[in-house]
Amino acid sequence: MKKFIAKSIRIGIVIISIILILLGFIVNIREIAPYYSYPKAEARVLDVHNYQKSSQGQDIEYGSRIRLEYTVQGKQVISWRENNRDSILEAGDTITIAYNPDNPTDCKMMEKPDTMTIIALIPTIIFIALMSKKALAPSKEKGD
Repeated sequence: MKKFIAKSIRIGIVIISIILILLGFIVNIREIAPYYSYPKAEARVLDVHNYQKSSQGQDIEYGSRIRLEYTVQGKQVISWRENNRDSILEAGDTITIAYNPDNPTDCKMMEKPDTMTIIALIPTIIFIALMSKKALAPSKEKGD
């Protein structure tokens, strides 16, 4: 009975892990997918403001506010982007953005994939694969 409960818990952990990873992937895709079909433009960074927010007894939150300038159909557009981490961009840098043609101030920086995220994803996939193998493998019963 104990082995059955332990195996059920392992299977539950594997299923929950897979669901959480898929949910995170789907949410991320739904957020960024429209921007890949939007027109792209070269934007000039006008201003970068890195900041820290802290409340009493809570962790410090880092972020950055970036002001961009780019041209859409011959008109200059100035837009602000918020990031939940410090930015390494500096005023005067040129970046590629994708903008919403219906609302040109709505834009997203077209960044290369974050290597730290990819590096963190690899051990996660290995862990889930090992848990799946262990949870789904037939248990070895001891003979009397």
